[in-house]
Amino acid sequence: MLAESMFWVAGIICVDLVLAVIAISGYRYFQTVTQGINTTHELSKKDNFAFGIAFAGGALALAQIIAAAVGGDPAESYLNEAINVSIYAIIGIVLLRVGAIVNDKMNFNHFSLKEEISKENITAGIIQAANYIALGIIISAAINWIEVESYEGLLSVVFTFVTAQAVLLGVTRYRAGVYAKRHNGASWQDALQKGNPALAIRYLGHIVATAFGISAAAHLVSYSQAEPWIAASVWFGCSILTVIAISLLAVFARSIILIRINTTEEVDDQQNIGVAFIEAQIFVSMAFVLDPLLLIIDTSL
Repeated sequence: MLAESMFWVAGIICVDLVLAVIAISGYRYFQTVTQGINTTHELSKKDNFAFGIAFAGGALALAQIIAAAVGGDPAESYLNEAINVSIYAIIGIVLLRVGAIVNDKMNFNHFSLKEEISKENITAGIIQAANYIALGIIISAAINWIEVESYEGLLSVVFTFVTAQAVLLGVTRYRAGVYAKRHNGASWQDALQKGNPALAIRYLGHIVATAFGISAAAHLVSYSQAEPWIAASVWFGCSILTVIAISLLAVFARSIILIRINTTEEVDDQQNIGVAFIEAQIFVSMAFVLDPLLLIIDTSL
């Protein structure tokens, strides 16, 4: 009996791993079809590092989504397992594409990320990768949060994705506002378009920390099959509070960790990617610390 159970689990694992490879490969060709991009040319002929960075971010995000889909109890049959994982993989690819469009048209509306990546602007590649990774964290959190495998659960994932876009937009506008305040009204997006990878790395840390904050907020809200929209809305409200908390904690931690270092001069003006990585790490670290604290609150309620 034990041998049969182990054989069954091994079969499920093989199905999931094969589908994961197929999904990531499909993501590459999906980009070719929907964006008219020859990925082989960009990666091997043109040696476009910016495109490679953006693609890697998207592939990592898709892997996060698939990991969430295969988590939990296995399906009753190999076919059902394959169908469930495939549905979430397809939805994940579509949502990542939608997220890229929103990021290009709304979050960064002063220039085209797609065009800048085509021009081999590494800064643009980092920004797009950051957006993909953040979306992967949020979508995978939504998948883990729902307790049913039905269309209601899928709709909750989509709703969470839409509301999360508003939070990501808010953080993006916040970074633009901080830059303008520090530089007499200068445009943060213009600085990114000109190519400042340090600014993009700092943004990556902040936006990924934001995604982890949104994920952590799920600890405070239980999924409700009877009222999924209300539960998702409450999660959205809690997300705003956790994101604000992470930003405040990061500012406080930075003032101590990077004492006597002018981060504005180092990152904004000198493009010091070392300092930028430290700032990014501070944002993500605060999100990591906040997550178990919210889990403790959830278990004590």
